Amino acid sequence: MNAPARQEHTSSYYAASANPAPERPSLQGALQVDVCVIGAGYTGVSAALHLAERGYQVAVLEAARVG
Repeated sequence: MNAPARQEHTSSYYAASANPAPERPSLQGALQVDVCVIGAGYTGVSAALHLAERGYQVAVLEAARVG
């Protein structure tokens, strides 16, 4: 399976004013977590944050860009 192409955000105020995000490595190997959130849009990131604040070990997987 081919790796997905990195997608840029569409033109918007958010994209123009956001700080540059650091490159994050692809998942290698296995992780032991309580919850795996698939997708790092607003809902996925919010869910991951709320779970982590409650003490869960959380991993967030995103194929393109966060947000």
